[in-house]
Amino acid sequence: MKKIWLFLLIGPMAFAQTQPCYNLPANLTEYIFKDINYLASDALEGRKPGSEGALLARDYIVETFTDLGLSPAFKDSYFEEFTVPNRVDRSADGNYMFYKSDALKLDEDFYPVYLSGNGQIKAETEYVSFGIESAKLDRDDIDDEDVRDQIAVMELSSPDGIHPHSKYKDWHDLAKRIKLLKSKGAKAVILIHTEGNANPPDYKFKSLDALGIPVVYVRNEKIAKKLRRSREVEISVSLNEVKDQAFNVAARIDNGARNTIIIGAHYDHLGMGGEGSRYLNSEEPMVHNGADDNASGTSGLLTMARFLASSEDKDLRKFNYLFIAFSAEEMGLLGSKHFVKGMERFDQKWLYMLNMDMIGRMEESTLALSGVGTSPMWADILASLNCGIEVKMSESGVGPSDHTSFYYQDIPVLHFFTGTHADYHKPSDDVEKINFDGIFRTLCYLTSIIRNTPAVEDFPFSATKVESTKAPKFSVTLGVMPDYLYNGNGMKLDGVSPDKPASKAGLKAGDIITQLGEVQVSNMQTYMEALAQFKAGDKADLLYQRDGKTLRAQIQF
Repeated sequence: MKKIWLFLLIGPMAFAQTQPCYNLPANLTEYIFKDINYLASDALEGRKPGSEGALLARDYIVETFTDLGLSPAFKDSYFEEFTVPNRVDRSADGNYMFYKSDALKLDEDFYPVYLSGNGQIKAETEYVSFGIESAKLDRDDIDDEDVRDQIAVMELSSPDGIHPHSKYKDWHDLAKRIKLLKSKGAKAVILIHTEGNANPPDYKFKSLDALGIPVVYVRNEKIAKKLRRSREVEISVSLNEVKDQAFNVAARIDNGARNTIIIGAHYDHLGMGGEGSRYLNSEEPMVHNGADDNASGTSGLLTMARFLASSEDKDLRKFNYLFIAFSAEEMGLLGSKHFVKGMERFDQKWLYMLNMDMIGRMEESTLALSGVGTSPMWADILASLNCGIEVKMSESGVGPSDHTSFYYQDIPVLHFFTGTHADYHKPSDDVEKINFDGIFRTLCYLTSIIRNTPAVEDFPFSATKVESTKAPKFSVTLGVMPDYLYNGNGMKLDGVSPDKPASKAGLKAGDIITQLGEVQVSNMQTYMEALAQFKAGDKADLLYQRDGKTLRAQIQF
């Protein structure tokens, strides 16, 4: 999504480019090198929230803000604390299920799911099919009298399966169906999968979205089928969330202006690997230094703070600035989500938000800039800038980084990104591979955008098309890395992992997938929708383009 979120890079906008780029002081490159060298060093162990390395990174950012004489953003502090999920503990004696007086084996026969509340219940089961109640769809699976005070048994799937064009798509959400059963008096819910296609609920999870009643999944197929008839069952669930502390770090420059520009970047990464890592030997912990993701953006943030703290440029001093380094972005934008919930605490008029995430691998002088549709002001501001780089622009204000949180607060955003690469989310994302000149050129372009922004009273916000706010769930993979800078039809491959389905089918970097199974692939979203229809063991035809020719391959998942 990164984080399996959708990049919506639509394509370049044809703007007349006439105004030369603003040149930052050349010595700032030395600071960029210094920042990334430290933040991406082994000593910080990948800057995972809750770790000692994350605290070292936090203190480095605080020290930089302090040395620059910037004002703390949070009253008398440069950082705000919030919690992030670490794991969910469960005890064997507190999580059990008895079927006809026989104890089912935890994990092997059943397991509690992330939607479960804690509790113990012994009652008869009531099969509710797919748990759908809709007059519009002329379907009612639930007998209100029979389910009250009982344990509801519900199918994971829907009457016509789980796929993007399902008639029952609005009912694919398990939480929605469980809440309905709870409202009708069900004391617990057993999830089974005996009909249709569906992925099983997550077996491992780091946080809970508890709905107040025990919810378990029975993976033993024989018992699942027997539970479609009324049986006496006893269930107990005992789950305990363990959380870590994380910190956003922020500072202000007050130029006495009417409006404030937010400049942001996340400073966390994946620590020693594990969840989110693309490292093939993921069983062996290794430091994921995250030089590009996102020591590069954090350095860009600190460099802009250094420059703007001392700049006397009148076009730059017509705004106030808030610099914010987010934590827990890799865990689902948790830091920026936490920050925007409390934005009313600041007596500021926000102009717009500029976000830097992975700006350290510029190739062929290309920069991706998304969010240009979030305000009608962007077109004129960007039209005349000529920084000697090719800027591929997209309208969407939603993407897999922290600007998304501000977009949903109706704040115009721009997201700066220089593309993904084979080292993304691997231990090999190291400082030796950083294009420092590319970062410097990106910052010159960002500064030019600020200088070209008029000192208006109002900077209007515009909503942009959002195809999906999260990726469909899927249980298989092709083993490919999309080219996020590609703006044509289909999904272009930037890399193919060895010994994965795509590699075994003969695909390679540069190929453009146009169809998977029965689904036409026009972009990343439609590709994921297609992928969500398959499970391990399935086969599918795949169409792709190579050197202008359309080729066919068969995928074995």
